[in-house]
Amino acid sequence: MSRPRVVMTVGDPGGIGPEILWSILEPGGLQDMADITVLGAARTVPSVPKGVQWEDVDLPSLRFHRRPHPDNGRVALLALEEACRRMEGRESDLLVTGPVSKEAIRRCGIPFMGHTEYLGQKFGVKPYMVFLTGSAPVALFSTHLTFKEVPAALTREALEGFIRGLAQAWHRQLNARARFRVAGLNPHAGEGGLLGVEEREAIEPAIEALIAEGIEVEGPVPADSLFLRTEDPDTILVALYHDQGMIPAKMMSRGHAVNCTLGLPFLRTSPDHGPAFDIAGTGTADPESLRRAVVEGLDLLKKRR
Repeated sequence: MSRPRVVMTVGDPGGIGPEILWSILEPGGLQDMADITVLGAARTVPSVPKGVQWEDVDLPSLRFHRRPHPDNGRVALLALEEACRRMEGRESDLLVTGPVSKEAIRRCGIPFMGHTEYLGQKFGVKPYMVFLTGSAPVALFSTHLTFKEVPAALTREALEGFIRGLAQAWHRQLNARARFRVAGLNPHAGEGGLLGVEEREAIEPAIEALIAEGIEVEGPVPADSLFLRTEDPDTILVALYHDQGMIPAKMMSRGHAVNCTLGLPFLRTSPDHGPAFDIAGTGTADPESLRRAVVEGLDLLKKRR
């Protein structure tokens, strides 16, 4: 069996991405597991770790800043574009993206909402954001919507399509049959319509239709109880909006969750945090989520074979 090939992007060159990437690659253990190519500015790290192919994607005339700045965004976006080119050419098996600043890239004039949305648009597919927590995976029905936009987005058709598509992607890319537990939107999952109608009008009909198709779905489960049963790695806990899923996912993983994007023509993982400009360069950034993004990504690749 050939060694897996991994492409990693540094992320925002002014954030913690370069230092945490260097700290996980410098010891050399990950290079024993895969052929690793890094895309990003080499001047952001003390040295290129041994056993790594480093493609110096940079604009040397620019300065990097410890804040969201378009200079940072331009270089981060160049690396991401090069990563897409390589993944499109099937030059790698796994893409691991470092943390970027959405604001820095948007300040370059690019309507960037995040890696997930960017990759979905780039490859013309519906991406699915799933967080691996060390126990149950957590999927987000809506990702970067404002809170007030969530109820309008939560239709029967949208939820039904989301779960059906995620079930297909999980089976196709991870070679496993997924089960689902779906959160309610309102307190106590609406209390039979007393505390909201979204459960009765959208969530319950979607679940009934999916069960009729043979997909194992349970819910709506009150959100304050959804995350208590986390024993099955193939039971996906479906949160309806960003913080409903991300707060418990980060607590279950102790801040070391891995974002796994399914539905793309390839597998992509990333750490569950941003560029953290406030601690960049202080030596206090925790690299564990990025390390797990590589290790768990490699484990997922094994499931596909």
